[in-house]
Amino acid sequence: MKAMKLTTFEATCLVAGAGIGGGVMAVPYLAERAGLVPTVVIAIVAYAVTLILHIMVAELSVRTDCSSELLTIFSRHLFRDKKPLRIGFYNLMAITLICNLAAYITGSGEILSVLINIPLIAGKMIFFILAAVVVFFGLKKVAINEVILLIIKLLFLAIMAALSFAARGDILFVVPNTSSALAVYGIIMFSLSSLFAIPQAASGLAHSREKLIRAVIFGLLINLIVIIITTVCVLFCSDPVTEVAIVGWAKALGPTVNVLGSLFIFLAMLGAFWSISLQLCDMTGAFFKAGHKLSWLMGTFPCLAVALLPIAGFIKLMQIAGGATAVIVALMVIPAYRNSIRALSQNDILLGRIGKNRIVAYAVISMYILMAVASFL
Repeated sequence: MKAMKLTTFEATCLVAGAGIGGGVMAVPYLAERAGLVPTVVIAIVAYAVTLILHIMVAELSVRTDCSSELLTIFSRHLFRDKKPLRIGFYNLMAITLICNLAAYITGSGEILSVLINIPLIAGKMIFFILAAVVVFFGLKKVAINEVILLIIKLLFLAIMAALSFAARGDILFVVPNTSSALAVYGIIMFSLSSLFAIPQAASGLAHSREKLIRAVIFGLLINLIVIIITTVCVLFCSDPVTEVAIVGWAKALGPTVNVLGSLFIFLAMLGAFWSISLQLCDMTGAFFKAGHKLSWLMGTFPCLAVALLPIAGFIKLMQIAGGATAVIVALMVIPAYRNSIRALSQNDILLGRIGKNRIVAYAVISMYILMAVASFL
């Protein structure tokens, strides 16, 4: 798909929109067991780790002529155009993204089914049609729609937060154990991740490295704020906290918030779907050297097929996607990044001195391996 120039705000919304997805609604369910204060601390640590990793991915795109897709990036900086590695990477990424997108279809279908009283399969199909059509028109249209969605989502969240603290509620402070803390860490890391939107933002902001850094910082920061606000409000109001947490939150506050909450998470997963599906379409086109229409078909319909299979619940799909993503990031991004900056001085790279520090690189790898372990707790 042809890359288009983006504004800084569009790129920021693209990064934020890819992260504010299904993982946000899974955090409170696990945070209830870990406690609010530990969850907030874990979220801040996760943000710092995620920010470093995502700026590294931005650097990789910049060093690959601002490519919008990861297959070309890794082929140049890690695989050195070795075909077996390229094939293996594409297959692993395709499985990860298809599972991720299927989770969004499943979660959104469940919300629509409850909200407007339709069969689950009808809810899944409505979401898929709305999502796939926008992806068909490419990066610029996705970014413009992400701007619109982000404004609406933040408005909805502000209203629901105000209503939450106006209601009577209480937050139970618990002493977390290692297992519950790691589980929260894993889902927050996954919820913050906008990995697949970063090359798209870099492609759209190829004209300015400074604007690219700002888009990554503030896009991920928006995700962090949304996660914390959502978690606090759900723990304060919802009893019990449900797996799809925002559904229980909205029901606890009455029919108006029920609609707002359901629409919020529906739009959140819609925005996440756009960026991730576009990444899959672009990689598929590069891998098969396929045209736009065929790439779109191959990058969208398999996730629908998986979502229609009665194979796993929503949380399980999120765990599978989170674990696979962590392995890819930890084992591939860091080595590729170090290869791409090997001959450069610290003044020529986005992270500066931090980017050349081996200890930082090893620490990021360790934190993402920990995320992979935590995703299955």
